[in-house]
Formats: sequence, structure tokens, C-alpha cells
Amino acid sequence: MDTKTISWCPTVSADMRTAALRWYQMSNEVMSQAFKIGQPLMDAYIQGLSKAIPELKKVARKSCEIPETECPPSCVCELEWEACEGETVTGVMDIRNTGQQNANFTLRASTFRSSGDDSGKSPQLTPNNFVLAPGEMKTVTVAVQASDAFDSNEIYESEVTVAGRYEQCVCLRLRTRRKNVPHCHINHGEIPTRLVAHHWYDHFQCEKLCFQPVGRMVQPEQEEPTPVRPIGTAPPSKSKQKG
Repeated sequence: MDTKTISWCPTVSADMRTAALRWYQMSNEVMSQAFKIGQPLMDAYIQGLSKAIPELKKVARKSCEIPETECPPSCVCELEWEACEGETVTGVMDIRNTGQQNANFTLRASTFRSSGDDSGKSPQLTPNNFVLAPGEMKTVTVAVQASDAFDSNEIYESEVTVAGRYEQCVCLRLRTRRKNVPHCHINHGEIPTRLVAHHWYDHFQCEKLCFQPVGRMVQPEQEEPTPVRPIGTAPPSKSKQKG
């Protein structure tokens, strides 16, 4: 019995293949144009999202945080002076009890220091111990004497501790300078002289007093100059001067 080979593959015509290829090309072109048109929108969306995410994180974090406050500084204020040696400068501190109960206040001051050097001197506080009722105020005088323990042209610092219900401080700063007193130093010895040219013989130098001796009324122009030696020559010998 003869056997026949049967093919189940459908026969595809050339027109169908051409149409399928054309459809594939058109699909690629449409997808490409769609991506070109939608790319700016996609970029803008991604950029906006990248900016919004940190803000969303902040909002979420704030909603979960417990509110906090900062403590006031321990150093309330600063008093500053400029003084020379021997001078005493003063300042004032007004301390008010803003609490609801009586408060006992004690004040103490540290010694003045400059670049680690301790002067050993502290400001004087008057008064340094008192009780204030609620709403009551006390004025404290701070006195600083710039003694010889302070070097000139230096900056010294100290602190006043105010201890009531808790401790606060006032910073002190002292700028020192030289004593502001007019001063002049005079050197007085022999009468100074100057050399001038001899009027009647130009090759000689003459020595002339710059100032007249006390009690003498002769004017400098009337005084006879003393010849010294000819200019550019050696001093004359004693024998020549006698002849």
C-alpha cells in the first residue's frame, strides 16, 4: 500500500506576509510616537514625586514627634567696663522674684582671669545675701577696682552666680588700659651746640651754642662763634694755633 505524506501547514500567501509585516512596522511606529509624547509627562510626574516624598516624610515625622522647648541660657546678661590702673568702676544688677513664694538669694563672684592668668581680685557685691517676697526687686551694686594686679591693655573676665531657687549667672568683662595722666620726660645736661659755616672764611666750621646759659641776655646772633677747623682738613696742631 502506498503511503502519502500529508502537510498540515497552511499555505501563506505573499500578500498576507506583506500585510503582517506592515502591521508590525506600524505598531512599532505608534508605540514609539506614544513614548515620545508621554515621556515629558512621565518625567514631570517623577520629578514632582521626588520633591513631594521628602515633604511627606517631614509631615509624617512631625505628626509623630512630641513637641519640645529649649531651656533659657544660664548667663542672663553681661556687664562690661573699661578702666585704667587705680580706677574703680561700678555697675548694677536688678534681681526680681517672679515666683509665688519668698526666695533667699545668695550672690558670689569668681576672680578675674585673662588668658588663664588669675588676678586674684574679685568684684565687690553689695548686698550679696537677701530675701525677696513675690514681685519684690533688689538692686545689687557691682564694684571693680583696677589695681596693679591687672596688666594694662588686657581683657579680664569674671562671673557672678545668683543662687535663688536655682543658679543663674552674670558675665563680667573688664578692659584695662594705661593710666590716663599727661606725662613728659626731660633730659637736661650740657648746653647742646651746632656747627655752622664761618661767615668770613667759608672753609672753616664754627661751633655755636643752641641755647643761651641761664642769666645771660646775649642774643644768639650777637655771640661770637668759635672756629673749629677748616672743612676737609685735619684738625690744626697746638703749635700752629699758637703761632
